Amino acid sequence: METYVADLLTEVDFAWLEQLVRRAGDIALRHYRKSTATRKKDNTLVTVADGEIEHFLRDALAKAFPHDTLLGEEMKTQAGTGERVWAIDPIDGTAAYAAGLPVWAISVGILVRGEPVAGVVYLPVVDEYYYSDGRVARLNGEQIHVDDSKQVNDETLLCITSEAHRHYRIDFKGKTRAFGSSAAHICFVARGSAAAVVLGHQALWDVAGALPVLRAAGGDLICLPDGEPPSDIASWIGGRKSPCPLLAGAPWALKYFLNRVTLLYHPQRGLETSGSTGRGRTDQEQGEHPV
Repeated sequence: METYVADLLTEVDFAWLEQLVRRAGDIALRHYRKSTATRKKDNTLVTVADGEIEHFLRDALAKAFPHDTLLGEEMKTQAGTGERVWAIDPIDGTAAYAAGLPVWAISVGILVRGEPVAGVVYLPVVDEYYYSDGRVARLNGEQIHVDDSKQVNDETLLCITSEAHRHYRIDFKGKTRAFGSSAAHICFVARGSAAAVVLGHQALWDVAGALPVLRAAGGDLICLPDGEPPSDIASWIGGRKSPCPLLAGAPWALKYFLNRVTLLYHPQRGLETSGSTGRGRTDQEQGEHPV
């Protein structure tokens, strides 16, 4: 890690950040199974908890780091003069949250020069707190690592998107699961419970908290179908989605699944913009064409 980046992360009290995110989790649990979701202009779901949590986190972060840039799924970017950027997803997995299901997360990522370098992901229902300070990855204080077995059997888990059956052909002998949260999926890979995850097109706030956890745990992220690392994450800050669908996993799993996950459409780069206040259009609305 560059000294400049390390210095910026040293200014962050990660114990304080954990307390803050856990308090955001309390807000989410207060509304859990009690609030009704509505649809935003981009047709994605939102609940009262999304807005309340993002307000809460933004206010606290703005007071603690007044020169930093703040961006999130529900509100406009609050531009700062410093190099540090905070990307907030108040509830990653709003559909699961609204349905009363347990896998959804609060995600906060720290970016420096457009690259996610540290982050936290909290799953309040199961009380799992994942974080990376840029050096190690931990789950509830215990260090975690990706699956390095390099073995695939009928119990090997690949996490997928809820629309994977329409967008991909997946050929392997293990199991696929869509739990409902991209951030949680990435963390399941980081802890070694899943070998990899097919993520689809993602907004910055979807992955900014979890990606540093994954990388600190020994995993990484590549684009489908070419297998190249995403080189333009900084451009997502303006609300754009990743121009390619993403695959995250342990190094060996990335190679394995790259040959076993086939796209059933042609990503049209340059059309992957998100709504000004939302997660963005669905993959099909972004200009995908069946093969």
